[in-house]
Amino acid sequence: MRCWLRILLVLTLISGVGVAAWWYSRRGVLSRQWHCYRVASAESFKDAQREIAWFESGPDRPARLTELARKWGTGNRPFDLFLAQHLRDAASSELLRETFSKELGRRDGMLSRWAHYWSYQATSEPDRQIASIRDFFDTLAATEHAQAITWREVLDLQAVFTLAGEPQHAHGLSPENWRQRYRTWQQNRPARFPHLTRPERPFADWPNGHTRDK
Repeated sequence: MRCWLRILLVLTLISGVGVAAWWYSRRGVLSRQWHCYRVASAESFKDAQREIAWFESGPDRPARLTELARKWGTGNRPFDLFLAQHLRDAASSELLRETFSKELGRRDGMLSRWAHYWSYQATSEPDRQIASIRDFFDTLAATEHAQAITWREVLDLQAVFTLAGEPQHAHGLSPENWRQRYRTWQQNRPARFPHLTRPERPFADWPNGHTRDK
């Protein structure tokens, strides 16, 4: 009987060591997933931003930001809203915006989801905001020397291209290649952008009854 108890004890210890080793090897991934959950379950945008700040720090910051971007558009609507709000906030880093922008072009449907949110948060009718952005980029593209733009402006331009029905220009857009992409679009775009009504919900799959954020 004692022999069986010893064997059981040894097996339990081995199993415990195996679980501990698995957890240790996966601690980074598990920690990032836990913090994504905390962002999604935040009571307010400010609470969510405090959680997002964790992703913006640490020696594994690029991996943290990649996890954050990859989580967007995977079915958790509160998470999507909080991250989208943060990306347009001054607290967001350019590295997060870059990571997010690149992720938009990797998965089907993400550019249209971003463009929908971009229209939702517009301070005026989307077509008017697009006209203002178009005037800005027209001036910038006409300068003699190419100028890099910020990743926040890249995200704006990705939304504009998508809403214009030409998302191919938004895929892989960057501060370095925007000028060539924009000039190509500039040559073929209509003189007037069609009227766009600002959506009442942040995302097309958002439940009815959501009130616009103030």
